[in-house]
Amino acid sequence: MPIPLFRIKVREKGQIRDIREIIARVDGLPSCLNGQIVDMGDGVQGIVMGFDHDSVLVLILGDPARLRMGRDVASISEPFKIPVGEALLGRMVDALGRPCDGGEPVAAEEQAPAFRGSPPLTHRRPADGFLVTGSKMVDALIPIAKGQRQLLLGDRLTGKTVLGLDAIISQRDRNCVCIYCCVGKSVSGLEKAVAMLHQNKALPYTVVVAATDNAPVGEQYMAPFSAASIGEFFAVRGRDVLVVFDDLTKHAWAYREVSLLLDRPPGREAYPGDIFYVQVQLMERAGRFNEQHGGGSMTFLGVAETLQGDLTGYIPSNLASMCDGQIVFSTSVFAEGVRPAIDFGLSLSIIGGRVQPPILRELASGLRADYARYTEVLRLSRLSSGVSDESRHTLDKGNTMMVLLQQAQNQPAGIGETALLLYALDRELVMQLNPAQQKAFRKSIAGHAAQSDPGLLEEVEARGKLLPELEKRMERVIQECAAAAEEA
Repeated sequence: MPIPLFRIKVREKGQIRDIREIIARVDGLPSCLNGQIVDMGDGVQGIVMGFDHDSVLVLILGDPARLRMGRDVASISEPFKIPVGEALLGRMVDALGRPCDGGEPVAAEEQAPAFRGSPPLTHRRPADGFLVTGSKMVDALIPIAKGQRQLLLGDRLTGKTVLGLDAIISQRDRNCVCIYCCVGKSVSGLEKAVAMLHQNKALPYTVVVAATDNAPVGEQYMAPFSAASIGEFFAVRGRDVLVVFDDLTKHAWAYREVSLLLDRPPGREAYPGDIFYVQVQLMERAGRFNEQHGGGSMTFLGVAETLQGDLTGYIPSNLASMCDGQIVFSTSVFAEGVRPAIDFGLSLSIIGGRVQPPILRELASGLRADYARYTEVLRLSRLSSGVSDESRHTLDKGNTMMVLLQQAQNQPAGIGETALLLYALDRELVMQLNPAQQKAFRKSIAGHAAQSDPGLLEEVEARGKLLPELEKRMERVIQECAAAAEEA
C-alpha cells in the first residue's frame, strides 16, 4: 500500500553544543530560517535568532535550566505563531499565548505569526475616528486618532501607566478591544494594573499580555509582537483596537541583552545597531485600515521612560521619531501637584486634531496660549511685588484652568463632562469661586448634569458641535452647579 506523502512531516535534527544564559548554540539544522521555531525537548521551545560560521543561534523561550548540552533539537519548519481569537478577551496570557491567570486553556480560533511586516499603504485609509482617552487634558489639547501611534514619555512614577489604563477604562461600551502589554514591570505592578481594570469592569474587553521582570528575557522581547498579532486578529474583522505597551524601554533592554549574548557588536549606549528597525517594525503595524482589509483600526500607546527628563536619550528619541506624537510627563509639574503631570510645551499630536470633536476643538482652541501666558506671568509675579489688573486676570484664569483640568487617578471623564468644564473655563463662569469651591464644582458637574438635565452629556457627545440650544442648556447647568458649590 503506497504511503500518502502529504502525511509525512520531515524534521531536521540538531544538537545543543553550548548554552549561554538564554542563547543556545545548535549544530545541524542546515535549512532553518530566521524566526523559525525549534523544539528543544522537555516542553521548551526556541526561536532562531541568527547564525555563525557552523551553528545556529537559538533564543530559548522557557527555562534554560531544563536543557543540557548534547540534547537533540528538532526543527518545526514554521515561523513563531501564537493562538488568537475571541476567547482571549478577559484573559491574561504570556508572550507565547499560554494562559497565566490560572484559568482554562485558551480555545484559539487560529494561530497567527508574531513577526510580520506592517500593512502596506494600499491596505490603509486616513484616520477618521477620535479615541477618547478619558483624560481631560489629552482629549482637549493633545487629541489622539484611532490608528495613531502616540508615545507616553517621562521619568519614573509620573503617571504614564495611569494614563494608559485610563484610556483602556474609557473604551467601555465603545466597541473597542483593548490589549495591555506588560513588559519588564514588577509582578506587583502588573497585579495593581489588572486589579484596576477589574474594578472598573474593563477586563471583559481587554487582553493582558504579561512578561514581567522575572519572565525569561526572550519572552520580554516577544511580548509586544505577540500583543500586536492579537490586535490584528480583531482589526482585520472590523474592530477598533487599542494596545498599550508598558513599557518599550524595558523591551529595548531585553533586546539589548539578547543581542549582546548573540555576540552582536554594540553601538550607542550598548544597544545593537538594529534596535531602531526592531521597534519601528512593531510600531508600523498600527493604522486605520480600509474596508477591503477589515475596516478596523489599531491604536498604539507606547510608554517610554526617560532619565531625569532627558528627552534626547537614544531610545526615547528613537521612539519619538517613529510615533505620530508624544505626551511628555514632567517631574517638576508632578511636584507642583498637577495631575496628570503633562508638559504642554513639549507634548503634541500630529494627526489627532483632524478627528477631534468640533465642540472640544472650539472650546480648547485658546487653552495652549492661555497656559503659556499663565506660566510666564506666574514666573514674573514671583520676582516682583505687584501685578497689573490684566496680569491678575491672567493668573486667576490660569489657576482656574489648573483646578478644572485636574483629574484623579483612574477616574476618566467623558466627552460631555470635558466639554462642560471647557465651556465653564472659556466663558469664565466659575472665576468668582475660590479654589475649594472650584474643586467641588469640578467633582460634582457630571453628576449634577445627569440629574438636572438627563441626556445632556450623551447629546453633547453624540452631536459633537457647540449648537445654540446645547449652549443654553450647558450654561444653565454650569450656573446651577456653580451656585450650589458657592453655597456649600
